[in-house]
Amino acid sequence: MPATDLTGWTVVFDLDGTLVDTAPDLHASLNHCLETAGLTPVPFDAVRGMIGEGAKAMIRKGLSWNEAPHEAHDIDVLWETFLTHYRQNICRLSRPFPDAVSVLDGLIGDGATCAVCTNKTQILAEAVLDGLNLSGRFAAIVGADSVPSKKPDGDHILRTIQAAGGAAGRSIMIGDSQTDERAARNAGLPFVFVTFGYGPDPETDPGNAAASSYCDVRSAINSLAA
Repeated sequence: MPATDLTGWTVVFDLDGTLVDTAPDLHASLNHCLETAGLTPVPFDAVRGMIGEGAKAMIRKGLSWNEAPHEAHDIDVLWETFLTHYRQNICRLSRPFPDAVSVLDGLIGDGATCAVCTNKTQILAEAVLDGLNLSGRFAAIVGADSVPSKKPDGDHILRTIQAAGGAAGRSIMIGDSQTDERAARNAGLPFVFVTFGYGPDPETDPGNAAASSYCDVRSAINSLAA
């Protein structure tokens, strides 16, 4: 792919479902949490649609899938059970999506600054990226508990760009969900929607571009920065 001068551009990535396929480890930890509470484990296909708004939201969705009243369970206790299991197995099955690493390296080589804006908590986001030897590629990693309001609040993205030393007027958001698209729109950023992630898909306009692979992601970034 022809090189594009991306000096001065900041490319902000969502984490789960965009950079890293974390669903297998999240699935195992969610089911451990549910089974500990005497509930039925959810199938893998169902868990993909539960990811993206944080662990507590995923647990609530797991309870709903079981048709279990939320008020009948202590969400904080279930969350601690989930976190204990997840921390112990955080990179057992999770892997970067195909070609994600080479595209990141190409972006950095062409002058871009890369950052991560995720609704995962800070410590878990760093643990995933450290465990996969990806952290050093990012000028900033900003989790949901490091900002006043998480995505879809656009401020989450803007604070990530600021932490990376970038400018909103020369930044692009990459994500896999309606939450990411809304956050990018709220922040006034162009958005690249990756169709291989977890969703849910944006309700209307998917963004400035849709990408079915990381080769497409790079092409979209080149076009938006041109």
